[in-house]
Amino acid sequence: MTKPPAGTLTPETAHLTREELKSLTHGEFWIPEAERTVYKLALRTLNEAGIPYVVSGLYAIYQYTGIYRQTKDLDLLLEPRHVIPAARVLRGAGFHTHLEQAHWIGKAIMDEAVIDLIFGMGNGLNLIDEGWFRHSRAGILAATPVRVAAAEELIWHRLFVSERHRSDMADIVHLLLTRGDELDWERLLWRVGQHWRLLLAQLHLFDYVYPGHGHRVPDWVREELYERAFEEVGGEGDPTICRGTLISRFSFAIDVNEWGFHDLRTQAVAAVRSLPIIREIRDSDVWDSDATPGRH
Repeated sequence: MTKPPAGTLTPETAHLTREELKSLTHGEFWIPEAERTVYKLALRTLNEAGIPYVVSGLYAIYQYTGIYRQTKDLDLLLEPRHVIPAARVLRGAGFHTHLEQAHWIGKAIMDEAVIDLIFGMGNGLNLIDEGWFRHSRAGILAATPVRVAAAEELIWHRLFVSERHRSDMADIVHLLLTRGDELDWERLLWRVGQHWRLLLAQLHLFDYVYPGHGHRVPDWVREELYERAFEEVGGEGDPTICRGTLISRFSFAIDVNEWGFHDLRTQAVAAVRSLPIIREIRDSDVWDSDATPGRH
């Protein structure tokens, strides 16, 4: 394709800002031709090298909800052990590669198109594991066969993105609306683990946004989470801890910088960066030496 789908701009949408236009819904996933060519090269390079990855980000959201938003980034999720081989073959295909943040993301860049090589979470809580690939589904992107991240993993990953400049809460409730009936809720609860309060909060938001669709969430899930919450009524937690930085690095900076709370995000990131596989990624020669943000 060489132009946006018909109807992208109407008298009602012509006044919208660039950011607002990114949220428009279209009938198909449109990629500008320049980015499409680069994405195809990257995907086929990885496929031919036999490197497993799953597509996440806006393309995955589109696959499950039909919602399209413009982006110049393609999110590919890989287990840490596959990051160096992926960066090496992409570099061999002409991409400029650098490690954006040593504990979770690298980038492969060609012209203005960006491929995000994601192998963890920005807050340091988890690394991408084999389950992302095992539970993925088949898809086609840029005329290339790909594996698309499962809805359960997408929800789990997005529970921790609640910055003032970016929040993934709408993506979560849209996934619940369109896919709630078919989710593997047991796996989602297992993924969420001790952070189950974030999922319960999203169920409350879902009920507020879609009051007539509560049946999308099984009763036993609500009962399980409500029971956990009820058991904590009147309980005492650690008054020195702030979990806020796990969902918003910037909004809760004052809590750790000025109010003296312990920063669980910093602790988690430090723990991940000390892992041998992460040190190996950080110190690899696959990253261009003139691009070092986040390498240390």
